[in-house]
Amino acid sequence: MYGKLTVGLAAVAILLLLGIIGVAGAQDYRRYGDFSPGRAVGNAGGRLAAGWFQPENAAGDREAGSDAVAVEPRSNQLYPASGEELAAAQEFMLALINADRERFGRLPLELGRNTAAQSHATAMARHNFRSHWGLDGLTPYMRYTQAGGFNRELENIAGPEPLTGPAESGGQDLEEALTRAHQGMMGRTAQQANILDQWHRKVNLGVACTGAACWVVQQFEGDYARFEELPAIAAGKLSFAGRLADGMELDGAAVWYHPPPRALTLGQLDATYSYSLGQYPAALLRPPAAVGRQYLEDAATYGWQGGIDPYTLEPVLERSKSPPLAVAVSQRAAVPWVTATVWETGGADFRVAADLTPVLESSGDGVYTVQLWGKAGTERVALTNYAIFVEGLPEG
Repeated sequence: MYGKLTVGLAAVAILLLLGIIGVAGAQDYRRYGDFSPGRAVGNAGGRLAAGWFQPENAAGDREAGSDAVAVEPRSNQLYPASGEELAAAQEFMLALINADRERFGRLPLELGRNTAAQSHATAMARHNFRSHWGLDGLTPYMRYTQAGGFNRELENIAGPEPLTGPAESGGQDLEEALTRAHQGMMGRTAQQANILDQWHRKVNLGVACTGAACWVVQQFEGDYARFEELPAIAAGKLSFAGRLADGMELDGAAVWYHPPPRALTLGQLDATYSYSLGQYPAALLRPPAAVGRQYLEDAATYGWQGGIDPYTLEPVLERSKSPPLAVAVSQRAAVPWVTATVWETGGADFRVAADLTPVLESSGDGVYTVQLWGKAGTERVALTNYAIFVEGLPEG
């Protein structure tokens, strides 16, 4: 009798363990975008050893990010709570990044001072979502510009990454969560490419934790464009001037358009996978034609990829338990050429001015993002994602 009871209890225990591993595997898939049996078993064992296991919440109660398990905050206090604690977390993450860059033969990155990464990590932790877009409708390059950035930026995000212990300890539990977040990003092709991009020189880091999970932002930037006159649009005219570093020369410019930012809902953010420089390229800039010559084309066919734009989604869209669709739609369009009135380049120095009045009349109020390219030897390198917010244009 006791033997049968022992066998029965063992069978129940095995079924319970398999169930826990199954749930851990489902949560693991939402967090990493794939399924690893070993990782699921390890996560289940770690949570049991820690004395808690995070269940799924009902759909109506869910307050989670777009591709990770829902977590219940243990407190309203976000951590790291002080400048010293945040600096320690950022230095730890920087060491993880540079270790991988060294492993792949890349130069180490410096820690940047732009605050956009930290503000976005804080917003995601406070409102329990995961998206490159913000509740204010801003994209990473818009936040980066508003925080004083003027070079090219590319952003990685991770979270919510569950904690097995209190983040407030500032020790092993937080570092383990940051390590898992970074390893998850290294396991994704696009995010790994950002981490290992040879043209990046700095990374701005954001870390924000509730009592149960952490959100991480890695916002990479170059350090090649040094502006004497930041890009600006006044009376329909675009102008900018400066100098390029590391022997680069100006090799082209474009202006992208996005409608005026507006508030987004958590449902819209849950469905959003990626971001681009705008809804479409509004203009390609070129130098004045040489004396006695003229351009034959007024537009050029330009191709780019875009994902789901949350502005096109209904605000009443319910929150989603599933990861957002990794949609990358290839688009092509005829983009008008705008011939600059000033295009001065001498080695690394540049000065450009162009009349964008027809472009502004066509697109209207919105965010016009200036993208510059530089030439390093035979390679063309994107240098800037500088966002100019334009409003008050007369209605056409």
